[in-house]
Amino acid sequence: MAAHTASASFTDAIYAISASLPATYDAAGYGATAMTYTTIGSVESFMAYGSKRNINKFSPIKGAVEKTKGAPDYGDGDLVVADIPADAGQIILAAAELSPNHYSMKITYSDGEVHYLDVIVAGWQMSSGKEGDTMKRTANLGICKKPVIVAAP
Repeated sequence: MAAHTASASFTDAIYAISASLPATYDAAGYGATAMTYTTIGSVESFMAYGSKRNINKFSPIKGAVEKTKGAPDYGDGDLVVADIPADAGQIILAAAELSPNHYSMKITYSDGEVHYLDVIVAGWQMSSGKEGDTMKRTANLGICKKPVIVAAP
């Protein structure tokens, strides 16, 4: 399997969610046949994710400021969709917001690369709008473990 060798597009990416958790948090666990993912319909945008760390600072009375890296944070933010109450993926998102449980997400990009995420859903809100706007929902997600990336075949 090879990584991207040219720029890639988010166009035609498929976002899916599962209430099941993998036996192991690696490509084999997430890709197991026991895992069932439900596509989330009409996704407009998805948050940034990946490892980011705080820079911790200590300012001694004498000497230069000392810096260390903090613990990794894999991201949190919004998934925005067109509000379709009958969409099976959106039904799972709404149920996930009511639950303290973790969920699994699978993002399949148009070139075949797959990203697996361990998430919690901390919000499910109707987005604001005005005349002529599409009705939208915003799911607030937190990524709890390092994303697992499987290169395109």
